Amino acid sequence: MEPPFANPQPTQKPSRPPWRIAALAAASTVTLAACGTSAAGTSSTSTSTAPAAVAPATPRPGAPSGVAPAPAATADVRIVNFAFTPAALTVKVGTTVAWTNKDATAHTVNFMTGGINSNVLNPNDRFTHTFTTPGTYDYICSIHPFMHGSVTVTT
Repeated sequence: MEPPFANPQPTQKPSRPPWRIAALAAASTVTLAACGTSAAGTSSTSTSTAPAAVAPATPRPGAPSGVAPAPAATADVRIVNFAFTPAALTVKVGTTVAWTNKDATAHTVNFMTGGINSNVLNPNDRFTHTFTTPGTYDYICSIHPFMHGSVTVTT
């Protein structure tokens, strides 16, 4: 029987420089921040499935028969090739904007003010928000901060 091979020097893990540990901590913080949820009281939603069918609108009392109220306005923004398309959007108060991630990587929709933030949107996920106050709302992808967009809401 042969003697087992002896390792002449003990094996040690290489030490990591402090800057590398700090970089890992910063990356973890950004990733966790991107996982935040939208603020309470907003009408924003993130979904990873197709939206459910909407029942036909019921006419309001006193409306002439056969006349349904106008459907709520909607607008779509696609996330493609690391860009919001369209990057600038103008809508009326009461419009619901839907962002759909058509990219191969995850993104977010995070507004600079108002606490409107999506969850992480994986490919084909969707985030919606209904705008009830006029103004200009600038937003970014918190994972890729070079991605910018804006929604201008008019009366």
